[in-house]
Amino acid sequence: MPHKKTVMLIGSGGREHAIAWKLSQSPLLKKTIVLPGSDGIAALPKTACKTETDFLKAAQEIKPDLVIIGPEQPLAEGLTDLLEENGFTVFGPTQAAAQLESSKIFSKDFMRDEEIPTARFAACNDFDTAQDIIQNWDASKGFVVKADTLAAGKGVVVTDSRDEALKTAKDFMVNPACTVKTERLLLEEKLTGKEVSAFAVCDGTDFLTLGYACDYKRAFAGDKGPNTGGMGGFSPQGWPSDKVRKFVAEHIFKKTLDGMAARGTPFKGILFAGLMVDGDNVNVIEYNVRLGDPETQILLPLMEDDILEIFLAAAKGDLASLGKKSFSLSGATAVHIVMASEGYPSTDGSAMTLQQTINGIDQAENDNNALIFLAGAKKHGTDWVNTGGRVLGVTAIGKDAEEARKKAYAALAQISFCGAHFRDDIAGGGFGT
Repeated sequence: MPHKKTVMLIGSGGREHAIAWKLSQSPLLKKTIVLPGSDGIAALPKTACKTETDFLKAAQEIKPDLVIIGPEQPLAEGLTDLLEENGFTVFGPTQAAAQLESSKIFSKDFMRDEEIPTARFAACNDFDTAQDIIQNWDASKGFVVKADTLAAGKGVVVTDSRDEALKTAKDFMVNPACTVKTERLLLEEKLTGKEVSAFAVCDGTDFLTLGYACDYKRAFAGDKGPNTGGMGGFSPQGWPSDKVRKFVAEHIFKKTLDGMAARGTPFKGILFAGLMVDGDNVNVIEYNVRLGDPETQILLPLMEDDILEIFLAAAKGDLASLGKKSFSLSGATAVHIVMASEGYPSTDGSAMTLQQTINGIDQAENDNNALIFLAGAKKHGTDWVNTGGRVLGVTAIGKDAEEARKKAYAALAQISFCGAHFRDDIAGGGFGT
């Protein structure tokens, strides 16, 4: 009988709730300790939460067989390096490899050097430079303005307006009231096509394709309002084409791994490529270096593999031992819808409406055979209250997107709290932007 494994998982959001939920199904798992976790995560079987903020100290006490780092910030700060230097097995890239996400300019320079297809771009080290470039930019190509730093999905503005591009650059770089702050700015041409996210589990040399998901970034239906960390999404059936998926594997995932290894910074963990697909033409919009939120809540419920076995093999640099090239996903489709607090997303420092009682969570999950992944929510006595921007997400599975969508919205209709908002067009026949 194989030795049961103890896992230490870093994070507290809906993504970590989904990871812990999937880990709890592994026959290899003894226990998952989540730092800091949440009340929703703590209710899972074989799972506990710990509020320790010194992750090295916690690892030395827990002695995990595997550490999984969920969010991007600790990866960017070098938590993998610290834990590995102290003898722990970690699923997540080093600080140097995490630059693929933590610096948009690093990632674009990398794509250019490795001949990975992406949009034309310019890097700006100060606002005067950004202003000059925007003033002389061909407006017919559109503007994509990106903060060079991590910004929880809020540091990107896509527009056809030169004035809006200038305002965004000024906000990000010099406006003290803006919550997104960056010293360097990336400007890109807009790409055309449909957007999709591709995921691979990497061990530094090899990778396994995890799957594809389409998410909706704008706050409101019809792709209105500011960018968010993601308001929902779905797993597309029959798209992208097999030709595109083969191209992504060979010319994006493999080239990325080979290029990072050649730099002496091999990439291990989740590689998330945001793609724009136009027919058979594929461009990389950006990289992330961890599972996405809400993409995790879409893909993991479809996964038929043992996530612990695969993540552990990747962390040890030994995916080849599994003898497979991709994950096994069910033929169904998943739809995920996020319910957010009033005022989300706030980029101007204004307050959100929090500490409102959430009704109907248990009923929604039980009546609709849906999965509820909690993010900005906690127990207050016997009640749930909202404590953050994205409060919870509902995932439903169906034979196609329409069936899954109907189930998800039926479950969501049973949940309520003051000020709650969600998009009513997730998986509604189009693709999110």
